[in-house]
Amino acid sequence: MAETAKYRRTRYLIAARFQLKYIGLILLLVFLVGALCSYVVYYTMMLNLGDKLANVYPQGRLISIVRMVNFRMFLSLILIAPLVVTIGIFASHKIAGPIYRIEKFLNNMAKGDYSSILTLRRNDELVSLVNGINRVLGSLKETLKGEKTHLEKAAFFLEELKGIAESGAISRSQLKDIVDKLSEELREVNKGMEKYKL
Repeated sequence: MAETAKYRRTRYLIAARFQLKYIGLILLLVFLVGALCSYVVYYTMMLNLGDKLANVYPQGRLISIVRMVNFRMFLSLILIAPLVVTIGIFASHKIAGPIYRIEKFLNNMAKGDYSSILTLRRNDELVSLVNGINRVLGSLKETLKGEKTHLEKAAFFLEELKGIAESGAISRSQLKDIVDKLSEELREVNKGMEKYKL
């Protein structure tokens, strides 16, 4: 049911607040992992090579090398940030786009528009949720079509009863027959509505 739409998404920041929060979380994770890995490598290197380097380089030179290594590690993390942001935007729009479409679709349903089904693009996430929404919508459409048919028949029988009552020429059996048909249609409507828990 979640089929590929004929157009491609051109706006990648659809739910900007959600996506920026998502990207911020990814950036934080990348910086924490990068800092932790750098610290472990740096600490291990200094533990194993610190004494040897202190014997080879004068103390001032060793401090300058350590500062340069620190600066390069920090610079590497900063240079990676735009790549992480770009990847985060592209990854998050596959979730944010469907969420936006689902919200819009459900708002239309709340207004009584059951005329279409919800579709996503081929690579979007949340396909199983969309399929579930479409199953609920299909079931609701079938029920509403049945109820509408029963109500139309009930309205027809009511008009027939009204016409006969106005003409004054109605037998008891005709009246009973029309009232029975009307009652049957209303029973069907009630039976169809019983499955809903309100």
